[in-house]
Amino acid sequence: MTVQLYLVRHSKTVFNTLGRLQGWSDSPLTAEGKEAAAQLGHALSGKVDFDAAFSSTSPRAVETARIILSAKGQENLPLNTIEELREYCFGGFEGEFARKVHETIAEHRGLPDVDTWLEQYRHGSYNMLAESVSELDPLGLAETEEAFIRRLKRGMEKILFHLHRNERVLMISHGMAITALLKSINPTATLYQSVQNTTVLRLDFHNGKWHIISLNMHYS
Repeated sequence: MTVQLYLVRHSKTVFNTLGRLQGWSDSPLTAEGKEAAAQLGHALSGKVDFDAAFSSTSPRAVETARIILSAKGQENLPLNTIEELREYCFGGFEGEFARKVHETIAEHRGLPDVDTWLEQYRHGSYNMLAESVSELDPLGLAETEEAFIRRLKRGMEKILFHLHRNERVLMISHGMAITALLKSINPTATLYQSVQNTTVLRLDFHNGKWHIISLNMHYS
C-alpha cells in the first residue's frame, strides 16, 4: 500500500494571533484563518482529489479541514477525527502567553534571555521545550517528548488502519505535532519550530515506512 499524505497545519486562531499557547485547549479560527483555509481548498481543486480526510479532534483542526474540503468541492468526503493527533499538552501552561513560558524556561535553565533559549531549543538534538514544560508544569499534566511522539505515532497507525489501498489523504494537525512527526522520520529534516498556519507538507508511506516528500507545497 502506498499513501500520499497532505499534511496541513490548522488555520490561524485567536490564540495564535495573541501569542498564547493552545495545546489541548482551543480558540476559534480568525476571519483571516477561515479565508486562508478556503483559499487553500480552492487552490487544491483540480490538482488533487482526496480519497480520505483526517484531523485531530481539536475544533480548530476540524473546522480547517471542513473549510478546505468544502472549498475544493469535496464537502461530502467523511472527516475522520483522531484524538492522538492533537497538539502537545502544555498542562498548567495551557492558554499562557508563549513569551512568558519561554521567559520562565530561560530563567530555569540559567540563560541570559529568551533569544538565547530559543536558539538552543530550535537547534537542539531533542525537544527541550517539551521536556522543560513537563518538568515545570505545576499540574503535572504536560507531556514528555517521549509520550508526545508515542501518541502521535499511534495516531499515524490509526490512519493506516483506515486505508486499504493506494490513496491520497488530507490530514490536519498542529504546529508542534507536525514538527515532532517530521523529527521522528528524519531528525535533521527541520528545526524545532512550527510551520506557518495552513502550510501544506507531503509525506508518503511506502515500503512499510513514512518518507518526507516536501516541507512546503505551494498551490495557486
